[in-house]
Amino acid sequence: MTTDVSDRGSKLYGKLLGGVALVILLGGCSIQPQFITKDEQKKLVRADRADMFADQEAITGPVTLEEAIARAIKYNLNYRLSMMEVVLKNGELDLEHVNMLPRVAASAGWITRSNDNLNNSRNVATGVVSNNPSISQDRDRNTADLTMTWNVLDFGVSYLQAKQNSDQVFIAQEKKRSMINQIVQQVRTAYWRAATTTPLAKEVQPLLLQAQKALQDSQVTERKRLVAPLVSLGYQKGLVEIIRNLEQVQNDMMVAKVELALLMGLPPTTEFEVVLPSMDQVVIPKVNFDVLDMERTALVNRPELREEAYQKRITALESRKALLRLMPGLTFNAGINYDSNSYLVNNQWNEAGMRVSWSLINLVSGPTIKQISKAHEEIGDFRRVALAVAVITQVHVAYQDFLRREHAYKHISMLNDIEQRIYGHIKNASLANAQTPLQEIRGKLAALLAEVSHYQSYAELDSAISNLYVTMGLNPVPEVIESDDLYTLKTAIGDVMRQWNRGENIALIKAESF
Repeated sequence: MTTDVSDRGSKLYGKLLGGVALVILLGGCSIQPQFITKDEQKKLVRADRADMFADQEAITGPVTLEEAIARAIKYNLNYRLSMMEVVLKNGELDLEHVNMLPRVAASAGWITRSNDNLNNSRNVATGVVSNNPSISQDRDRNTADLTMTWNVLDFGVSYLQAKQNSDQVFIAQEKKRSMINQIVQQVRTAYWRAATTTPLAKEVQPLLLQAQKALQDSQVTERKRLVAPLVSLGYQKGLVEIIRNLEQVQNDMMVAKVELALLMGLPPTTEFEVVLPSMDQVVIPKVNFDVLDMERTALVNRPELREEAYQKRITALESRKALLRLMPGLTFNAGINYDSNSYLVNNQWNEAGMRVSWSLINLVSGPTIKQISKAHEEIGDFRRVALAVAVITQVHVAYQDFLRREHAYKHISMLNDIEQRIYGHIKNASLANAQTPLQEIRGKLAALLAEVSHYQSYAELDSAISNLYVTMGLNPVPEVIESDDLYTLKTAIGDVMRQWNRGENIALIKAESF
């Protein structure tokens, strides 16, 4: 009877396990690739568009250069991505701190058997096997344990990894600085492209209509043969060239504003005006410091070089980690255990232990690991020196570029003044009917383009002084700002820009400080 019950239990258990295996197999076979539907893609697009331009302060007036830079830093997606990377590195550092703690694991379970766990025994002296099986374990049992494990080698590796992650946080911050500098330079370029066409905004369309009307009149005159064909064609050619230039100016205006809007994190269709300061109000940038001081400042402050300094520490720690893994591993463990087995005298017990392990194979690779680690450190040193040479070169190039653009600005200012006076004479002659429409239109266009060139030359000079400071590793955004609201950020950036233009309060590193 007992045998029949055991057989039935075994068969029942076998069917149960077979059914579970069949369900798992069918479940695995039923998984099929699922394509993203158009509705799902549309939903993602709607969510992405909502995130692109969310939570932005509205534009309430003409946009200044300071506001454009502040908006780009606050709302630009690339900058926000660099901020998220800094947060991620901080999170990884916190996680590595947790990894240095001992491992603590709790488990509980229920165990059942289809029959009794029977045991026979053999007498060692007589060799007789007992025919009376004994039971030492219940069919149904509950178990639980709480175990703590701490590996000294893992702790050492985690400690070094935590120090590496702390340097990675600083590297992420330096990358954020580099991103700010890139964004600021891009905004300056787009802003001045949009701003320097402002004088043409109200003049281009009327002048374009005037040129198109003059072209139509010339074509009528040509058909009536009132003027010699070559004279008429030459006149028309000049008008067509003017029309093409005016249309190109209009296109540049639209493209520049779209680029600026995207850099500021605004939808490309956003309507806004750009402030163009009067040439009487602009400040010509000045450089009142020594080139050698600029070199020293760049070598200390440039984000790329600071990244390499942190990377050197990371490489050194990586070498120590590799050598540490060659050491024996010492593991301590302790735990509290429980088993509901009624045949146990002690259902609850504590245990502790210690284990030493050592991979002897790693000893063979030890010398090679040391050589590779040393090679990595040497490569890092060489890369840092090469980058330092490049930084010094960039400082000299940026300084010479500033001097060149400063010299060019003076000449273009003179040319603009001359063109404006020429147009004044042409306009007076036109009022006296002593000039043709082509000459008047051409003179007016030349005066407008000269004015735009004047502003563009100042924009290049302004960009050159900014590039010089960025090349020295100085930030256009102060390290400490009271608040991250747009007004405070804009004010802080404006203060730094004015200091740069005056060449005052610059944090240069003097020779005596080395």
